[in-house]
Parts: sequence; C-alpha cells; structure tokens
Amino acid sequence: MKVTRRLREQLADRLPAARDLAGQARERIADQVSSRLGDRVAERIEPHRPLDARGNRPRAVFAGVLDGRHLWLAVDATPGTLALRPSGTEKLIPLVSDLAEDDPRFRSVRSDLSALPGAVDARFEVVITAPGGKVLEVWTPPLPRNDLVRVPAGDALQWRTTRSEDGTLELVREPAPAGALLADIDIDADDVVTLRLTGAPDGSDLRLVDDESGEVLTTLPLTHRRGVATASVTPDDIPAGDGLSASVYAGDLPVRRRANEMARPAGAVLLPQIQNREGDDEAQPWSVVWRWLADGVLRVRRPKPEATR
Repeated sequence: MKVTRRLREQLADRLPAARDLAGQARERIADQVSSRLGDRVAERIEPHRPLDARGNRPRAVFAGVLDGRHLWLAVDATPGTLALRPSGTEKLIPLVSDLAEDDPRFRSVRSDLSALPGAVDARFEVVITAPGGKVLEVWTPPLPRNDLVRVPAGDALQWRTTRSEDGTLELVREPAPAGALLADIDIDADDVVTLRLTGAPDGSDLRLVDDESGEVLTTLPLTHRRGVATASVTPDDIPAGDGLSASVYAGDLPVRRRANEMARPAGAVLLPQIQNREGDDEAQPWSVVWRWLADGVLRVRRPKPEATR
C-alpha cells in the first residue's frame, strides 16, 4: 500500500507538466496541419498561372506579313476594332482593312502597313479596342519555329511577327538588310554566267568573298548602265579548291535575293550549275554551283566530288 501511495504522489506531481507538454505538441501539430491545408486551399482558389497564359484575352488565329507590306490578321470574334499600339505608349492606330470580313467567327483585316508612322526601328502590340474604350491585348500561341516561309524584306525595311513574354502578339519593324539585288542570272553554251544587279554602288566591282576567311578571292568588273550593273563570270574566274564557298558582293554590298520569302531557297530556286564535260583532261571531276543560302545571299561553290554524285 505504501508503494502504491508513493507512485500516486509521484504521478500527481508530474501530471501537470505532462499535460503542458501534450498541449504544446497538439498546438504544434494543429499549426502544421492548418498551414498545409491552407496552402492547398490557396492553390485551389488561386492556381499558379504562367506569365504568358491567355486568360480572357482575344486569341490570334493567324497573323502574317506575307508580302512584306500587308498584315493578314484573324482574331477570334470579339466586339471592337483591331488596332496597333506602339510599345511603351497609349497611342492606338486602327487597322484599316481593304477586305470585308466574311466569317462571323473571326475579326479579320488585311491592312497596309506602309503608312505606319514612327522610326524604322519600331515595335507594335496588336490590340482590340472594345466598346467603352477598354483595350484588350491580342494573345497568340507560341509562334512556329523553322517555318519554311519567311517575311520578305521591302525596299528599305522588313516586318516580322513576334510574341512578348506575356503572350501578346507583336509586330516588329526594322531596317532591311543592306545589299544589291539580283535582277537576272543566265548561262550560255560556253558556261559563262551573266549577273544583272540593281542597287549596286556606282563604280563598284563584283567580288567573290570566302565564306570562311572573309578574304576577297576574285574581283571582276561590273558594267553600270541605267541603274543595272552587269558582270560575266567564267568557271576559270572562280578559284579552284574542292569545298570552296564564296559569297557574291557588289562592292561592299552582298548580292541578295529579291523578296526572299523562303527559309531554305537552295532546293527551290533553280540557278546555274556547271559540270566538267566528258573528254576533259581533268584528273578529277569538278563542278561549279550557284546557290542561295538561308540568309538570302548569293553563293558560288565548288562542292567536293562526292557531294555532286
């Protein structure tokens, strides 16, 4: 009995402290549970949304400056007027269409961009001015990469469509790359290639510039008459060496393709190609190939023999 009484007295002394510890533990567990549940509830109420999510913005179905001058644009049907807003400003420029809308599912325009004001280097956001004056930015899905078609440059400037960090469709205007333009290329029965260029600087010569070293390999005369520069190139004018690739220049300007609307024009545009003929005394076969590359600059090449088989 004495032992039992002593145990009871010890338990009675220790019970308040045990109750305090248990209470503190329950409080800590309750705080942790409520915190976790609160985070989950908050996630359900306000889910994480990417910066470029569409939200309630009108969606672009198609956008392109196909000819280097006119914007073709179609947006999901939304009350209001399609417009451009120069980036960093509140100014609105309505897009005037030269075509009537023919599908009630979309707002669409074909609009001439040549009269847009401002500097050549400019960026415009595509928007809709809704009734009541509210401005809605037009959202676009990620734009395609490695597209086979590109926007051709105009005489002094070029356009491209782009997507901002928040998914807004934008138009970028920038200077066209400098260059002389190939107006015509021809080859005769003696394998002489004749080039006719526009935009070549007065008094300039034709140059073949090595694509690897940047060295001027050959300089040939250009005949300038009434805005057209003409040069003749024979196979002997092109330096020997399998694997040679040289860019064609008029003075300091590269010779470019007019309205370069293809990302890979080499396989789609027919240009002269010369093979050594049967009966030649050459120990190895050779060829001279004129080609456009993706940058729209004219090249002349001497491919390795294996590459021409």
